[in-house]
Amino acid sequence: MWWIYAENRPGLTNALRKLSHCFVTANTTKYLNFSRLPATHIISHPQNVFVTDRWDLYAVVQSTLHEVWARKYSGALKQDLRYSPSKCFETFAFPEGLWETANPALAAIGEHYYEHRESLMLSLWLGLTDIYNLFHARDLTPAKVAKVSKKSVEEAERGYTGLLELRRLHVQLDLAMRDAYGWQNLPLEHDFHEVETLAENDRVRYTISPAARKELLRRLLALNHVRAEAEKAQAKPAKAKRGKKALSPDDEPTQMFAEEP
Repeated sequence: MWWIYAENRPGLTNALRKLSHCFVTANTTKYLNFSRLPATHIISHPQNVFVTDRWDLYAVVQSTLHEVWARKYSGALKQDLRYSPSKCFETFAFPEGLWETANPALAAIGEHYYEHRESLMLSLWLGLTDIYNLFHARDLTPAKVAKVSKKSVEEAERGYTGLLELRRLHVQLDLAMRDAYGWQNLPLEHDFHEVETLAENDRVRYTISPAARKELLRRLLALNHVRAEAEKAQAKPAKAKRGKKALSPDDEPTQMFAEEP
């Protein structure tokens, strides 16, 4: 062998040894999606690694609730999301107690969502970007699926039905996440909406309403403040001088809440 893999990241490698798989997302991506990888794989720099094999935690980061936070507090390259763990993962307030106690119902929804998406990708032989281009297409038809996938009419019909099911599962996942926070009084209103931070010619997404997006950000920010204050109260006086702060709506986030699994 003429080359040697130089950066073996012993901390990451040791953590992955305890797992069967982990979840990764690209540093820069049009759509925020996490994919499962065997823990034995060598993962290159352009990927962010979520060091867990728990499907309930996957459901959290795959949800629109997390995406809303990520697009607010992480960076962008043109209109693509640049996912920064320090800015939009470590600052994200997971549902109370989820790190300590697994949520079987949320895990079942997360795993079912992922397995359906993977099956759909294989049947249409399309990657994630093409799948989500179709997922977000207001004019989705079997003919459109056939054109993109180059599949037969019968296969495209099944793909079309599968994409509609993926939308339904995404709504189910988002509602389960909302309920995990105890926010059942917040209507998410999934439909085709414009996302104003995206390019003018590509703003329509199948997602939650602008009003729901705004309210979710407000509530998640309030949780960030509460947990930041709790951490300050528990901090030792010698360390308190370092003064990590809570976020304001226009701040870049700095406060870390999630422990690395």
